[in-house]
Amino acid sequence: MLKLSDKIVNSLFKSKLLNFIPKRVIKRLIKKNKIFFIQTYLESLPSNNYPFRLSLDDLSKKKNVYLNNKFKVPTNELPYLGLVLKLIFNEREKFRFLDFGAQYIDNYFFLKNKNQNIEYFYHDLIENNKVVEEFINLNDLENIKVIHSSEDINKKEFDFIYFGSVIQYVNEFEKLLQEILKKNPKYIYFSGLNIYQKNKQDFVICKQFNVFPQVNYCYFFKFDYLINLICSKNYDLLYCCENPNSKINYSHINSHLNENCQYLDLFFKIKN
Repeated sequence: MLKLSDKIVNSLFKSKLLNFIPKRVIKRLIKKNKIFFIQTYLESLPSNNYPFRLSLDDLSKKKNVYLNNKFKVPTNELPYLGLVLKLIFNEREKFRFLDFGAQYIDNYFFLKNKNQNIEYFYHDLIENNKVVEEFINLNDLENIKVIHSSEDINKKEFDFIYFGSVIQYVNEFEKLLQEILKKNPKYIYFSGLNIYQKNKQDFVICKQFNVFPQVNYCYFFKFDYLINLICSKNYDLLYCCENPNSKINYSHINSHLNENCQYLDLFFKIKN
């Protein structure tokens, strides 16, 4: 029931016909056929992409979770991030950590118990930045600051920048990375990127359905292109591996991509 061929799924979810199908039916189709992504022919992301909004209540619930369980690992984040930071930075030295696209402040609550020498900087959508700053003030949180704009990011220096499955949702990602790399952060970690190996295009845009009824658009990157983009700015690829948090079905994107797509983490270090 509702099991369709990859070809039919691709055609249906690209067509305007989808707008006339009840959402409950679309949801069943997505679940039954394990639909994650459909490739598009867009050249840039839509302006209102990834509409994620936080509330003070959301943050209070997160805070209570970590107060009641000091071993809790942030959902959909790198589970060994605290260990990586311990191995990199001497416990006696302060280090500045930027969590770009941080959404909830899971990483802050988790890392402050594992890495007491951290100076944590939060950055997300404008509305979320305001909510988090209010929450910080209401709860007298320490060693956490909000960065409100990319311009403000460029005014500061960071030791470690963490992109937790976010750079693919940034429209002018090249410009952003070029500006950030000018500041020479010591380490950059990209978690949860959709990467392919063999294709003429450096990047493509896909429509994301696995969080339906919210529909997002995101970039898929060619491996060599993204590596060269970072390494050309005096960085080495320190580590690359499959992301441990998600098993993604790529069968509904174009055949020349789906055979070599992977959900990867990339870890870069500035050259000495």
